[in-house]
Amino acid sequence: MSAQEQELWQKIQKQPYCDPTKRMDFVLFFDVRDGNPNGDPDAGNLPRMDPQTRQGIVTDVCIKRKIRDYLATLKGDNGAPLCSIYIQSQSALNNLYYKAARKMRDYDSENDMGANDQEKERKKQEAEVVGALLVQLDACDNEKFRDLIAEPESEDNSSSEGDKNFRDWLEDVSKELDELEFDPSERTLSYMGEASAKKTFNKKKFTGMLMQEEFEPDKYKSQINSLATLLAEAKPNKAAEERKARELVKWKMCELYDDMRLFGGVLTAGTNAGQIRGPMQLTFGRSVEPILQMDAAITRCAITTASDWKKKQTEFGRKPWLSWAVYRQHGFYNPLLGQQTGVASEDLARFWEALACMFRNSDSASKGEMTMHDVIVFVHDHPRGNAPSHLLFDKVNCEPTEYKGRNGDNEKDDVTMIKRDGFDNCYTIRVGTSTNDKIKVGRPLRDLWKQQASDAVSPV
Repeated sequence: MSAQEQELWQKIQKQPYCDPTKRMDFVLFFDVRDGNPNGDPDAGNLPRMDPQTRQGIVTDVCIKRKIRDYLATLKGDNGAPLCSIYIQSQSALNNLYYKAARKMRDYDSENDMGANDQEKERKKQEAEVVGALLVQLDACDNEKFRDLIAEPESEDNSSSEGDKNFRDWLEDVSKELDELEFDPSERTLSYMGEASAKKTFNKKKFTGMLMQEEFEPDKYKSQINSLATLLAEAKPNKAAEERKARELVKWKMCELYDDMRLFGGVLTAGTNAGQIRGPMQLTFGRSVEPILQMDAAITRCAITTASDWKKKQTEFGRKPWLSWAVYRQHGFYNPLLGQQTGVASEDLARFWEALACMFRNSDSASKGEMTMHDVIVFVHDHPRGNAPSHLLFDKVNCEPTEYKGRNGDNEKDDVTMIKRDGFDNCYTIRVGTSTNDKIKVGRPLRDLWKQQASDAVSPV
């Protein structure tokens, strides 16, 4: 791949702020014009605001959502998605956990061409440990289970409708639930819903899972209760191995999902697998000055219901917005946690690209014009840091001043100016000099767009 064909993140991958062994503190500045950067559902979707200072607020999860959405758009050389995202709406989060566990359990060393003998042996041992999360039934060894899933009897038999169809029903349901695996040909059933250290089987949880209305379980209540009893009797007493298995699956999740490596995640919902502390953390974004929340009335000439269509020709709505506001947000990267989750230089390079481009990926009428103007990264020489974060943040100043025409400030390496047409003031961002030579200052946005900016306008 030539230099011109490189992805943006590949152009900054060798920069100091892409070194996962370094501690980093960073400040980012973005603005919004004629839009709502982060609505508050408790206040009619008005822009979030701190009632004490009247500063505008943009939550950390709002920015993380935009970063995740941008990472999901990145493609590899073959056109396949480059990043996998855990926090998303396409699949239940528990199902992703179970898929990771099954992937480890079903490890096939013969098809793992990229691993050496030592790695293959380690993965085989991990597969055995993850098996402790399973509760299994085999019709060959369990007579009661064999009778429960017996082949449907003939119409001449007096067997009930529920008994006759339970086997097929269980097969259909297992296709919808990742934690349940039923093989009718081998007559085996595996349940991976027991990722807790409890020695007793949670029958209530299991029956509740199968009694969902969408599965139409009313005809099979007695069979479901019988199956739960059999699983409770078959559950192995492997509390210590389950704890180890949960840890292995947690780090497998970090290997599979890019946002898990960066931001961590909570895996307690339904699986009790614990929490992963993410090395990359963000604070709330705060506007540099107090904001004025505004709410405009709008009309549309499309009517929602047929009954209203006969009565009126327009409907009214509200659109909250800000005229213009500049926001400042702080972030931190902890390399000690990054080592645990497996963060690589590629992850950091893609993260900085996502920060630079996330607003261009989420343009909408409600957001107005949102632009990232600067990202200032303090790169420490020591993994635990060479100076307190708050002292470094104090060196970054964003001052509102009266705009007096182009004065060349943007041409200086340490100055960024934020200006919007129609407003008399501007904001000037300066980074003070540091006497600590073990801390380097990086500007990812400038490095990303340096070449692109010079080529952006061609002579006509």
